[in-house]
Amino acid sequence: MPRIVFLGTGAGGFKGSGRLKSSVYLDGMLFDCGAGVTGRLEDLDLLDKIDAVFITHLHSDHLSGLYDTLVSMVVERRSRPLNIYAPPGLSSLLNTYSSLGNKLSSPETGFSVNLFVSLSTTARVGEYTVEGVVLDHVVANVGYIVRWSDRVLVYTGDTREPSNLLKHKVDYLIHEATFTERFKDVAKRYGHTTALEAAKTAEAVGAKKLFNNTHKRIGATQLKLNSGKRRASTPKPLCQKT
Repeated sequence: MPRIVFLGTGAGGFKGSGRLKSSVYLDGMLFDCGAGVTGRLEDLDLLDKIDAVFITHLHSDHLSGLYDTLVSMVVERRSRPLNIYAPPGLSSLLNTYSSLGNKLSSPETGFSVNLFVSLSTTARVGEYTVEGVVLDHVVANVGYIVRWSDRVLVYTGDTREPSNLLKHKVDYLIHEATFTERFKDVAKRYGHTTALEAAKTAEAVGAKKLFNNTHKRIGATQLKLNSGKRRASTPKPLCQKT
């Protein structure tokens, strides 16, 4: 079974240092790269294990750690290319950052950055195939469908519900849940989902496990779907949370 590592599950502004911004690692793939994630990757000895980065959208809480991560790869003398998949706009951001004197690749060591900009990504990483699907946020947001063997995992980034996920059959769903149901109107206004909406989506797509991601406050909720009922569960080997 592959291991999922939740490097950061925070949304919006920081609530202290207890929770880093959005980022999930899965067997050589990094989904989003929010602030503070680089240090967590180094702590867990995962920095050099990344083969591909998938960015859902260009809001800072899902992206701002990417610059530090690339610089750290240069410093650590990475010796192989890195593929980055993202919606339109990332190329100009990276070029601007680089033009200010930040070294984001190192051809002399073999470390180059291959950027693929698309709203309909298709990629192959090892035994995994990854497909992008546009979801409903206030800016362009690409959710990623990951397939291997007979399993399917979806990472949403930020989205309102209902989204374009309902036509897919999903085993493992990593879905944002930025707000509680009390703030449903605020969630809709800013392109987000409540925890209850995420649970209903998980039921609708037949998910065996739901991992609620991107929270405003410390105390992440993990749900296991069983016979149509939502109940709290303890982590299984699929998920490693830090």
